[in-house]
Amino acid sequence: MFFRTLMTGLVLLLAPTGLVADSSETLAQFESHRIRPLVMPGDIRAFTVILGFDESQDELAELRYESYIDRLQVVADQSDERDKAIRERLDGILKGRYRPKSGEVKTLRVDLEKSKAENWPQADAEMDSFIEDVITLGSVVDSQTLDRARFEVYRRVYLRPARVDGQDSRYDGSGLDFFELVQEAKQAELQGLPAAAVDAPLDAWRVAMMPVIRVYADTERQAALSDRVAQLSGDTNGRINVMIERSKRWSARQSIDYTTFAAIHQVCPSAEAAGAWTARYRSANYPWLWTTGDDVERIADWILQNGSSEQQTTVIEVLPEYLVGRDELRTQAQSILYSGRAIGANLCDDIAPAYEAANEWLTKLMKNSGERTMLMRQARARMEQPLTDGQRAAIARLLLGR
Repeated sequence: MFFRTLMTGLVLLLAPTGLVADSSETLAQFESHRIRPLVMPGDIRAFTVILGFDESQDELAELRYESYIDRLQVVADQSDERDKAIRERLDGILKGRYRPKSGEVKTLRVDLEKSKAENWPQADAEMDSFIEDVITLGSVVDSQTLDRARFEVYRRVYLRPARVDGQDSRYDGSGLDFFELVQEAKQAELQGLPAAAVDAPLDAWRVAMMPVIRVYADTERQAALSDRVAQLSGDTNGRINVMIERSKRWSARQSIDYTTFAAIHQVCPSAEAAGAWTARYRSANYPWLWTTGDDVERIADWILQNGSSEQQTTVIEVLPEYLVGRDELRTQAQSILYSGRAIGANLCDDIAPAYEAANEWLTKLMKNSGERTMLMRQARARMEQPLTDGQRAAIARLLLGR
């Protein structure tokens, strides 16, 4: 999923400029070797805007970007070469050409994972070198402007990849970006609010995140590797320990984010705006939980467009009640997930059931999930009850995407 998003972004961003990252094959190679962080063209544009670059300076920055991508290509090629012997041996075993030693397949898979991690220091260094190189192209600016410009790149480079998997139930808001969240809210519940009202909370968030954003990304990158290696090695306790440490970091990050959310909540222009801002923040943390357009909503929309007045009246009676009940159960689910984190468990991680301390909260989450499913079935049955067989068939096709 990350590669598809990366590819789409680069196609859109590279097309109108000279910023060229050779091909989709190159990007696929970067992803296959986990070469991250990866600076996107739009990240550097935002960076140079803050630094006040003119057109000629932007053109020089584009050339520096091409050199940066070329250097990452070298990293990828070296990684390919390093992995070659491991892959040849593993492929040969899996295809029956070689007889493996005891535990060799597992060892080879672990070696491949660890080999990818060897790319990280160089990827980090290339990004730092590129950013500092671009800075030298501009005029001298004060340290505060430089800090703002660097953070603009960091928040994009480190938070964007984490947000890509927002529909995965293990996602817990680690990619939340308040700059993006506020920008969206300014078109809705924060519309018309003076910029100064949210500038202070956003600046406080930036200052609080600056010392930790890279550390958090680096430790999560290492944690993902440790979890994968432990999984391949059958090390259950190792995976549980990784989950517990991740939960501790999550709690510290949530403290920063919640402070920012609360500060903006206080300046919302109305109770309705405050409610909408709360819903936006909630959804940004657990987008997979707070998704819209479920089966009940889709059925309701179809009946309101195609049903008789009697059928539409049923929808008008059922849907508001369903939405209220659904939101109550989702809020309860989010509270359960928070409680799980407090004792060191991501309840949606497949290793959580092996962590005895999580059992109580897993049971509560399972019960909540069942109640949400039952609520949906009941609402759907009530709305479909007055429909004809032909209408039910049409709805079945709708839900199947036909």
